[in-house]
Amino acid sequence: MVLSFLAACAASSLIALAVALQAMEARSVPAGHGLRLSLLGRLARRPRWLGATALAVLAWPLQTFALLDLPLTVVQPIDAAGLLLLLVLGARILHEPVGRRERLAAAGIVLAVTGLAWVAPARSPTLARWQDLAPPLIVLGALGLLPVLARRWAGAHGMVAVVGAGCAFAWGTFATKLIADALIHGDPAALLILVPATAVTGVVAMLSEMTALQHRPATQTAPVIFVIELLVPVALAALVGGEGWSGDPAAVALRVACLAVAAASVILLAAAPAVAGLVQAGSRASSSDPSARSPTAPARAESPTA
Repeated sequence: MVLSFLAACAASSLIALAVALQAMEARSVPAGHGLRLSLLGRLARRPRWLGATALAVLAWPLQTFALLDLPLTVVQPIDAAGLLLLLVLGARILHEPVGRRERLAAAGIVLAVTGLAWVAPARSPTLARWQDLAPPLIVLGALGLLPVLARRWAGAHGMVAVVGAGCAFAWGTFATKLIADALIHGDPAALLILVPATAVTGVVAMLSEMTALQHRPATQTAPVIFVIELLVPVALAALVGGEGWSGDPAAVALRVACLAVAAASVILLAAAPAVAGLVQAGSRASSSDPSARSPTAPARAESPTA
């Protein structure tokens, strides 16, 4: 259990660092590549972006390992703890002051994770029924694909890309819980379906996220994505994923309260100057690249050639 908790903490830190480093590069690619595979092609030529992506990939097996012993309702809120690392790095590197709001948000994340660990249901040994899982997964997957499918209608600059990225990441997170279940029960058929689907969903999520970071500051993008990725998988785990919250009404109320505190803390912390400034500083630094554009300038339309 201790190793699983540490693995979840390590995964959250890697994911947070990956988001910050990827954002530094995404804003330097011409906006005409938004929601196109050419965007990832351009970014794949940048060593820093590749390194950040490697961190995100490394986080996935760590999270899967944590889910072998801990319920998703505990592991997923721990992801919010990664923002604490960005807060510390932003304060030390940029010398941004950490005010009362940041301290309150950091304390809220710690208290929320502690409370959820205290009242979390035991790791369910039973597999969820596909009849229950299919409808919500189809709906969530469709929302995750919407930015790519509706690119010409909605454009690449709207909140559609932000919400789509959050839904795609949420799909992948819940699928990771199902992969852990399949590993426990030795279900190779489920693994053959879930592992490739999770990989494809991860690419779609990354494409939408990188597009959103091209057009919107991290203060607007990160909170929405983090909150969707936090709350949706936990809700699915409780409703259809076999991690039932039945039992003492007081314990259920405490779980809901802890999730609300975690979500509010994520919103406050992701918009903090020390966190957002860490990303924006990278954007300004990347403007020295001849192909980069200013993070404050309007998006320059360019016909993608890559």
